[in-house]
Amino acid sequence: VTFISSSAERTVSVGVATDLIRGDVYQWGSLMAGTLLPSILLALLYNTFLNRFIAGFTGGAFR
Repeated sequence: VTFISSSAERTVSVGVATDLIRGDVYQWGSLMAGTLLPSILLALLYNTFLNRFIAGFTGGAFR
């Protein structure tokens, strides 16, 4: 377990949850930006390697 008190050193997933939610007040614009950016990165990585994923699925099915 790692204890990080500085908000600049936290990961995005931990920082979004701890810094952008204060009690019952949600900062929706920042929350949406904090979740959209990693989602875009994952979508780009998936689309980049999509042909390899499909080749692996079909190759494993016919062995």
